[in-house]
Amino acid sequence: MSELTTEHPEVRRVLQAIIEDTRAGVPILLSRRERYGTILGDFRVQFEGEDDLLHLSITRVDGGRVAHEEAQRIADLFFHAVPKGLIQCRPAEYSVHYYIAHDLLVGYLEGNSHRGEARGS
Repeated sequence: MSELTTEHPEVRRVLQAIIEDTRAGVPILLSRRERYGTILGDFRVQFEGEDDLLHLSITRVDGGRVAHEEAQRIADLFFHAVPKGLIQCRPAEYSVHYYIAHDLLVGYLEGNSHRGEARGS
């Protein structure tokens, strides 16, 4: 997994789709899973909009158990610009789920959210 970075083309593609569609008011729907999801190494990554929250689900391609630490490394590729305290995490045995407000994710990715706040707090 060492070759995976925030610059990975699939990470950039999925984030760009989320930014474009959130700005345009287009719902992030599971029925368009190919636009909002990808496979990175052994993991399937899938975003879906739920009301005002964006849900990220991380599962193993082989259906096996997902260690929270492994899922966190994958999630960090997508949430790298967001303070950890703004992301809710719900680990399960075979998946790990993350939740964040659509506008917060897009704002932080674009560098427009809470510029005056200290990042470490």
